[in-house]
Parts: sequence; C-alpha cells; structure tokens
Amino acid sequence: MLEPGMSPADEQCVDSLLAAVVADPETPRRVQTFYDPARPSWLVRSDPFVMHYAFDPQADEVTFLNLFRRR
Repeated sequence: MLEPGMSPADEQCVDSLLAAVVADPETPRRVQTFYDPARPSWLVRSDPFVMHYAFDPQADEVTFLNLFRRR
C-alpha cells in the first residue's frame, strides 16, 4: 500500500500509471519539468495522480521521483 486509506481503485490507477511509464517513458503525454536541466525529468498525469520521473535513455532506466495526488 502506498498510502494508508488508499482505495483499491486508487491503487489500481497508480499501478496502471507505473506500468504505462515503464512501458513507454517517452510517451507524448509527458510534460518536461525544469527542476534540473542537467538531469531532465517529466510529469505524466492519470487523474487524480501526477507522477514525476526521470528517464535515462542510454541506460534504459526509469527513476520514479514523486507521486502527487489532487485533493
């Protein structure tokens, strides 16, 4: 469980979002952040969540940085 009291529907939404990012980290749905220009990171949304992640195409590695939930 990611968060106490998280509903099964929310857990499924987060699981689906994680799977989608891993399957296609360069999705056209992503929006670039500008926190650190030396290490680009991205935001992708699946309501009510926004996931912040970095992708290293040379290593083919996704790093999940944050998960935000709209209240």
